[in-house]
Order: sequence, then structure tokens, then C-alpha cells
Amino acid sequence: MSITEGMKMKKRIIAATVAGILAVSMIAGCAKSKSSREPARADTESAAYDTPYMSGAATNDSLGFYKGYEAADYEYMEESFEGTPAAGSVNPAPDVNIDPSLGRLLIRTVSITAETTKYVEVASNLESQVKSFGGYIEYSAMSGTGNNRDLRTGTYTVRVPADKLDALIASVSSSCTVTSSNEGTTDVTLEYVDTKARVESLRVEYSQLLELLDKAEDLDTIIILQNRLTDVRYQIESSESRIRVLENQVQYATLTLTLREVLEEKEVEEAHVVTYGERVMNQFKDMWENTVEFFQDLLLGIIAIIPGLVFMAIIAVVVLIIIFSIRKKRRARRAKALALKEAEKKAEEKKSEDKKETKEDKKEEKKEDKKETLKE
Repeated sequence: MSITEGMKMKKRIIAATVAGILAVSMIAGCAKSKSSREPARADTESAAYDTPYMSGAATNDSLGFYKGYEAADYEYMEESFEGTPAAGSVNPAPDVNIDPSLGRLLIRTVSITAETTKYVEVASNLESQVKSFGGYIEYSAMSGTGNNRDLRTGTYTVRVPADKLDALIASVSSSCTVTSSNEGTTDVTLEYVDTKARVESLRVEYSQLLELLDKAEDLDTIIILQNRLTDVRYQIESSESRIRVLENQVQYATLTLTLREVLEEKEVEEAHVVTYGERVMNQFKDMWENTVEFFQDLLLGIIAIIPGLVFMAIIAVVVLIIIFSIRKKRRARRAKALALKEAEKKAEEKKSEDKKETKEDKKEEKKEDKKETLKE
């Protein structure tokens, strides 16, 4: 066998080994993604294999870029992994378990709505209590000025060590009146264990890829290995970031507080069975309160519409004056017309009477003339 054929055989063996390792890593990655609670990472991992370098579609420029890489660069990356502090070792909360072998890893979240007449005092007390417990305020917002019945409402998102959460809730409950509260717990033990196992398997794969990169002599093989090393490093960093997030959420519980300022705090009464007599009394009480409230609202409504009523009354008076004046003129015209008609009627009657009198006078004159003629 010639030297050229021996080198070709060696390259084929290395390429087959790399292909086998990549196939095994793909199968392991798919299996991990099914058991993990973050299926989105499986899509990212599988997408990393669909690069142009895997299919042999790399351009001359990209090949020139990858020729500058050496195995020593990735060995430096591996040393940086080993030198990084363990996840969750930065400012851990005291006396909080982050070891799955000692118990379940639980994330506690509590939401509270409370009322108080001393808003500034309660808010200041909350901030001091959070600091004394070793926590911090992640978010806060306030609306309202507190003047002229513009009551304030504050929203706080507080992170405190999980073992201090109950003490903080008790402090808040003693300083104001809690109107509603709810608590939730999320078990992340399985996700935490799966993510840590995934990191370990990725680091093993990273070391194996580095060993293959040291032995690789073919440019295509080097490009494939370098591309896979970059992808594995990205997955390791993402998984470790997720581990740190989970540890922080387990170590520090979350309290969401909605604090409302009120003029008078309502006393929380103990639950008891309401009797029929109490129901009747409550009904009469509600009826009386509703009646008083109705007349109060009615009085306020009347007071509110007084300016409008005055304006409408003035307009009504003016309109009535105009109407009465018009009617008065009409009546005067009618009276005058009736008077004229009566005068004309009387004049006609007088004329008719005068005519009758003249006729009667003429008749009498004729009678007298006849009598005189007869006497003669």
C-alpha cells in the first residue's frame, strides 16, 4: 500500500468516526429534549446541524475564515468552562436547599392585596423589612397623590430568601388589612436534574470533539468539528444559564403586593352562621341605607340642577309674559270688534224702530184725516 492510499484510508476512518459521534449526539439530544421541560432547546439544537458547512456548501471565503481556527482555541474554551464558578454560587441565599438529593426544589410565589390608612408608613416598613431579610424589590409602581381624596395604590414585586417569606408575609399582615391572598408552588426538581445532566453530557461531547479536532487533518472534517464545537459551547452556556435561573428562583421566593390607600380600614370578621333575625335586620338596615342614600342623591341632584332650573324659569316667565300680552291684545281686538258689531246692530234696530214709528205716525195721520173728512 502506498503512502497516498494510507493517508486516504486514515481520512476515511476519521470522517466515519466523526459521523458516528455526531449521530450519537443527535439521538441523545432528541431523547433529552423529550424529557426536559424546555422543548424549544431541541429545535435550536437540531437546527444547528442544518448549516451549509454540514452539507458541503461552504464558500471559499468561509473556508478561508475557518482555516484560521486551531484546536488550541477550543482547548482554551474548555479551560474557561472548568474555571467558571458553579451555577448558583453567586450570592446564594442562606439555609436554602439547592441540592435535589436533599429534597424537592420548589419555587414559591405569593400574591397579596391589602388596604391601609397609613400608606407611607407601611411602604417604608416593607422596604426596611425586605432589606433586613436579605431580599430586594424587583419592581415597584405607584399611582395617586394622596391629596384631595386622590388615594394611592402601590404595586411591589419583592424577592426574599425562601425561608424568610413567611416572616415577611406576617409582617405585612400585621401592618395593614389583607383583603385577598393566593400562593402557588412550582416543582422544578426534574427540570433542574435534567438540565444538569444535559450539561455534563455536552461537556463530555465537547472533550471528545476536541480530541478529534487534534487528530483531524482534512479541511472539511476540521470545519465540521469546529462548527459542532461552537454549537455545543452555546448549548452548554444556555443550559448553565437556565440552571442559574432555577437556583435563583428556588433560593428567592416572590411576593407580589398590591397596597391600596383607604380612608377607613374594614375589619375582617370571623365567619359565622347568619340567623333569620340577623337577615331581617340586615335587610331593614340595607333598605334604610338605600332610602337615605336615595334622598341624599336626590338632594345633590336638585342642587346640581338649580342653575339650570333658574335659567329655565326665567325663560318660562318671559315666554308666559309674551303669550299673555299676545292674548290680551287679541281679547282687546275681539272686544272692540264686538262693540262695533253691537253698535251697528243697535243703529240698525234704531233705524228699524224709527221706520216703524214713522209708519205708525203716517197711519194715525191718515186715520185722523179720514175722521176729519167724515165730520165735515
